[in-house]
Amino acid sequence: MPPMSQQTSIQHREHLVTNIEAALGHRLTPIVRDAFLAIPREAFVDQYYRQCGNELVWETILNPTLEEVYQDHPLVTRLDTRKMPSSSSSQPSIMAAQLEALALAPGQRVLEIGSGTGYNAALMAHMVEQRGVVVSVDIAEDLVQRATDRLTQTGISNVQALTADGYQGYAEHAPYDRLLATCGVTAIPPSWLQQLREGGILIANVLLPLASIFVRIEKIGEVGIGSLLPLHASYMRLTGPNSVDPFPKFSWKQLSTLPKQVLKLDGDLEALLERSSRFAILLQSFCPTLTKRYYRQPDQQEGNVSLYLLSQPQQETIIHIHKDQLTIYGQSEPLVGNIQACLQAYHHLGEPQVEDYTLLLGETSMMISQNGQEFPLSQNMG
Repeated sequence: MPPMSQQTSIQHREHLVTNIEAALGHRLTPIVRDAFLAIPREAFVDQYYRQCGNELVWETILNPTLEEVYQDHPLVTRLDTRKMPSSSSSQPSIMAAQLEALALAPGQRVLEIGSGTGYNAALMAHMVEQRGVVVSVDIAEDLVQRATDRLTQTGISNVQALTADGYQGYAEHAPYDRLLATCGVTAIPPSWLQQLREGGILIANVLLPLASIFVRIEKIGEVGIGSLLPLHASYMRLTGPNSVDPFPKFSWKQLSTLPKQVLKLDGDLEALLERSSRFAILLQSFCPTLTKRYYRQPDQQEGNVSLYLLSQPQQETIIHIHKDQLTIYGQSEPLVGNIQACLQAYHHLGEPQVEDYTLLLGETSMMISQNGQEFPLSQNMG
C-alpha cells in the first residue's frame, strides 16, 4: 500500500474506533482498541452487496471506498442462490463488544466458528499475539480459501482457517481458552462447551424463537455459567446439517377460517417484544412453544408488517399483537394465561435488563435466573 494510502487508511481506522466507542458508550479496552487500529478492514472487504429497498435486489459495490468500508455497519459479502445473504463482515461495534467480553490475552488458543471474510480472525490474532493461535472454521470451502488468502496477504500467520462443520467445533486442536461464534445458533452445541478448557469463555448469538440473545459463558466443571450481553443484533444462522428450520411454514390464508377473540392487556406487549430481548427471553420460558413472525396483511401499505406469535409445531394458536391488544385466532389457552403470568413476573422482578439475568448452561439445557428465581429455556437443537 502506498504511504499516502496507508496514512488515509489509518485515519479511517481511528475514525471507526471513535464511532465504535460512541455506539458502545465507553472507551474500548486497550487490547481491543489497538486491534481495530492495527488491522485494515479494506484488506478483507474488496466488494460487498447493498440492498435496494425492501426487495431481494442487490447492488454490487466493487472496490468500495474507505468511507464505505469503515462505516459501523455490517457489509454483506456473499449471496446464496436465492439472493439471500450467506456471509458478511459483521458490524464493527458488535464485534468490539464481543471481543471485549471475550477477554482475550496474549498466548491464548481461540476457536472461531464462522470464518467470514477473515477480518474478525485477524483482530483476534493481533490480540493473542504471535505466541497465540486462532483456529477459524467454516463449512464453506470458498470462504475459508478467501479468508486464508487475505490473512496471508495481510501478513497474519497465527490463524489456521479450516473447512469444517462449525456445529461440531474442532476437536483436533482442543482445548481452547476462548470460543467465539460469528453466526447464530438455535442452541449451544454440546461440543463447544466440551472443547473449552476449565475457565474458558464462550460467546455466541443464540437465536431463540422469540429473541436473539448474545451469551457469555464461562466453563466451570461440566457446566457453563454466565450472563447475557446487552446487544441488539442477530447473526446469520450457522449453515450445515444441523441448521434446518424445525418449524413448518404457516399458511396465512387459514387465519380467516379460525375463531378469534380480542383481549386487552395492562401493558404494551408489542413495545416490550420489539424494544429489546429483556422481556422476550422471559416470555420464551413461560411459553416455550411460541415463535415470532411478521406478516403484511393485504390492506397494509408496502413496508408495513404486523407482529404475530405462533404456537409450534401444531400452530393451534396464532396471536396478532398491536400495542396492548391481542387478537387470538384458534385456541386461546394455555398461551394467553401464560403471557399474562409472564407480564406479572416481569414486573415483579423489577423489569430486568438482559444483563441482569444469570445464565446456566448444561449439555442439553439452558436456564436463566433472576432474584433467586429460575426460568428454563428450551434448547432447540435443530
